[in-house]
Amino acid sequence: MTWEGTESMTHKEQMFPTATPRRVFRFERLLVGDRWERDVRVDVDATGRIVALDPGGAPDGCEPVAGWAVPGVPNVHSHSFQRAMAGLAEGRGPDSFWSWRDVMYSFLERLTPDDVEAITAQLYVEMLKAGFTCVGEFHYLHHPPGGGRYDDRAEMSRRILAAARTAGIGLVHMPVVYERGGFGGEMGKKK
Repeated sequence: MTWEGTESMTHKEQMFPTATPRRVFRFERLLVGDRWERDVRVDVDATGRIVALDPGGAPDGCEPVAGWAVPGVPNVHSHSFQRAMAGLAEGRGPDSFWSWRDVMYSFLERLTPDDVEAITAQLYVEMLKAGFTCVGEFHYLHHPPGGGRYDDRAEMSRRILAAARTAGIGLVHMPVVYERGGFGGEMGKKK
């Protein structure tokens, strides 16, 4: 099976329109390696790639970036659909992974591929705004509500890829299988 690329110009084209092939920034303070540097010149090409970095070499005319800045970071563990169920499983009183899982399964019975794509795109935009530049998506939604199979077995995976393209975030897509409920434990009635 081949996968479409996840490189997206949507977000990048908005930040770096083709009319402006290169942008030059002056960061007031930037973490470079393990040191905080002042007045750092950063040259960025039209695709959003850093092509030059010069600590202490920011001339007048650069776009200023005030304050302290760090390079973007990866989010290495995501289950994007869970963003939409935040707050549904939390409550006072006793609960466990198993009670949370029951709420999750009930929630999944309502999610369509369109829902998953929209939720994922929104989450990925939130990640970009928070400084994440790529995400590792542990993906285990392979079946439609009620069980069975999609005509395209990769339907839900394709929706995750589309959401990443829409948001403009880097993606490591990791389809997984959820078979066990702990060490040696069975999943129970819902799979």
